[in-house]
Amino acid sequence: MEMKLMKELLKVVVKKLFILSIIFNTIYSLADYGEAYVLSYFGTSPLTLDKITKLTIWICIIDIIMLLAGKIASYIDNVNNIKTQTTIQKYYFNKLQSMTMEQISNTHTGYIHKLITNLSFYFFEMTWQFESSVIPLIIGGISILLMVCRQSVITGIICIIVSILAVMLKFKMIKNKQVYQEKANETESKYNATFVDFIQNIIAVRKLNIRDFCNKKINENAEEYLEATKVNVSKKTNANGVFTGLINLLYIVVLISTIIMVKNGQDGLPYLLFYMSALGKLYWSLNNMVRLLDMGERFKTSKKQLDEYFKNIKEIEILKNFNNIKLEDVKFSYTKDSAQIKIPEFYLEKGDKISIMGESGQGKTTIMNILAGLYPLNNGRLLIDNKEIKDVRLDLVFVSQEVDLFDLSVRDNLCLGKEIPDKKIFELLEEAGLKGWYNELPNGLDTIVGERGIKLSTGQKQRLNLIRGILIDKELYFFDEPTSNLDILSEEKITNMIEKYLKDKTYVIVTHRQKLKSLCNKHYIFENHEMREETDVINILN
Repeated sequence: MEMKLMKELLKVVVKKLFILSIIFNTIYSLADYGEAYVLSYFGTSPLTLDKITKLTIWICIIDIIMLLAGKIASYIDNVNNIKTQTTIQKYYFNKLQSMTMEQISNTHTGYIHKLITNLSFYFFEMTWQFESSVIPLIIGGISILLMVCRQSVITGIICIIVSILAVMLKFKMIKNKQVYQEKANETESKYNATFVDFIQNIIAVRKLNIRDFCNKKINENAEEYLEATKVNVSKKTNANGVFTGLINLLYIVVLISTIIMVKNGQDGLPYLLFYMSALGKLYWSLNNMVRLLDMGERFKTSKKQLDEYFKNIKEIEILKNFNNIKLEDVKFSYTKDSAQIKIPEFYLEKGDKISIMGESGQGKTTIMNILAGLYPLNNGRLLIDNKEIKDVRLDLVFVSQEVDLFDLSVRDNLCLGKEIPDKKIFELLEEAGLKGWYNELPNGLDTIVGERGIKLSTGQKQRLNLIRGILIDKELYFFDEPTSNLDILSEEKITNMIEKYLKDKTYVIVTHRQKLKSLCNKHYIFENHEMREETDVINILN
């Protein structure tokens, strides 16, 4: 079952590193159990100087092999750990981008974040535990079985039965605690989601002076998480106790067998040395095997929970070229109780400049979200170049009034990875009225703006948002109240920039401002949650 769930992720990770790690871990395990054989070979009675000298030389050679193989395997595993976890996290990040706003709003991104980080960790741990348990277990099991059977077939059979019983019982107990693991995962994710939410909105917490409320909520979730973890750990401890007891029974079995050998006049020292060395290694291999099974259950739980969020996600094609776009007979509601937004017809040709006006809450932003592919169109038709399309998203720039800046430098936020000369950026900053602000930045374009642009004013963020949109340079632009937080002078600067830099582009502007409306050649208006094309010259604001 775990392999079936892992198959999806095995397609995206770097398999070459896993193969290299398996090779060097195999070399390490062969040398490790070879040490036990060397001890038994030279550790015969009576011990002589020659035997001890040869034993010392062989042990040194084996230790050097183990040291080199171990260091190489450790280096590969560390690199593989980072590559594997980041690859899986990027894989799910790309999946997140295919989610609609409706799907995103039904969960907490902090919760999904925790599930993704847990899953990437569990995936690597499973592969690592496989290398450190299954391979040594096969090598060690064969080695010990050969030695035990050489000493006593009956002892060998007893050891095999006890080992299998130890693994099966612990696995059974771990499997039975899966429901407790799910509860622990849910409460942990809930706690982290709440904590991260308050951290990300720390300014709002301070403005509202709600520290006590936040602490109460954090404590409530922490208590729930603690109680779920207590039960989960208790079940795990019981499983560990049973496993350890049965493994210790192996020592007793082989010691009794050795005592019988000595009593019968045979040399029991080689067997004693071998068992004392090999059984300790076998214990860790068996324990790691059970950890692998435990990690598999955790992985399976997290994968199933995460798959629930992505089960209806489809790959979205990005459409870069178009001649015309049309919405037809659209009816949309956010919930069954909310007002229904109606769009009988909306038509956009390449090169059009369109304004959408109307009172707040009428549906102006909604049409932008539908066209941008952020909300599914379940009732109505979207046609591009006279063909109805689904699972396609237009390649556009959406300049929203809710400015989203990243905790990166000014340059990174504006250029988003594009190579743009500083001179070009300076020109745009000056045209937007941000020259004075820029001159005060301690590190110029490399100044970090803070999480969500916390170091900037609302007006500064809005102007930077427009500059970023211009620099992205797409054919189609959507503007949602791009000057809502600006004074008259700043609004005029932004209007002039749109007119100057986007004169050959296609754009739609949601606005209440006549200055922005004057840039457009076609106008739509929302009244009573219904859209219509404005064909007269009535001033809508009056």
